[in-house]
Amino acid sequence: MSLNAFPKRIRPRVRVNEPLGRRTTLRVGGPAEYFVEAMSLRDVADTVQASRELGLPLHVIGGGSNLLVADAGVQGVVLSLHGMKKINVFGSKVHVQAGANLSTLVNRCSSEGVAGPQSLAGIPGSVGGALAMNAGGRYGEIADYVERVIWINPKGELESRYREELEFGYRSSELRKGVVIEAVLQGSIGDRGELIAQGREILQQKLAAQPYSEFSAGCTFKNPKGQSAGRMIDMAGCKGLRVGGAMVSNRHGNFVINTGDARAHDVLELMSQVATRVFEVHGVELQPEVQLWPCRSLLAA
Repeated sequence: MSLNAFPKRIRPRVRVNEPLGRRTTLRVGGPAEYFVEAMSLRDVADTVQASRELGLPLHVIGGGSNLLVADAGVQGVVLSLHGMKKINVFGSKVHVQAGANLSTLVNRCSSEGVAGPQSLAGIPGSVGGALAMNAGGRYGEIADYVERVIWINPKGELESRYREELEFGYRSSELRKGVVIEAVLQGSIGDRGELIAQGREILQQKLAAQPYSEFSAGCTFKNPKGQSAGRMIDMAGCKGLRVGGAMVSNRHGNFVINTGDARAHDVLELMSQVATRVFEVHGVELQPEVQLWPCRSLLAA
């Protein structure tokens, strides 16, 4: 299929066989069959419509964290929202586009005296990705601050949904099924200095415990209910375990890092070995938190 199959307006934004590895925080993965970087709602709508009309799978990428792309790449269209990152603050409300960096959002809220989102300090990736997976940690989840989200739903329709209408769960939401455009977050009024200090403290805690200077996708597995995946992986003797260029971090067991030359199949094989060891030791089946492109079972790695 040629680029002429795409609407004339977005053809200049479409790239063929665009490498994706450099666009992920893990730095592995093959190319996108078609890659579109959106700069506006119209770009997103045109791309969604074109993928539907052409019968092509659509994948959305933001900051590239929490993502493992197969060595062979992905078929269909990969839509990047990196160019859509405006943040506007109105009192204790924040209007933020999906491509905005989560750390930028936290810093902006702190400097504007909006309390709440500081709990998200140190979490990598974009706001859209954070909403799709309901990113969070010990201090809270992004869903805690959502008033409403504007997205293109699975039917290809633009709609606004309030938090109560969205199915947020632990590291999941129905927003994965569509394309997040922007969100309205509701915080509270706080002292700028105190909020900046709070955000820095949470960030420093994470920097001390997690391998942020390494290439990784963030936490590899979800925490089983009432338990810590990292602690279970550590107790199963997996720290330092490696396959090719992929290694379980010695600092935090729930991080698989790229030591420099890892490939996606190395990461998948390592994840499979870790999951097997944890099941043998603890009798618990770990579930991937990292998103796999294309979607596949870890057991089939």
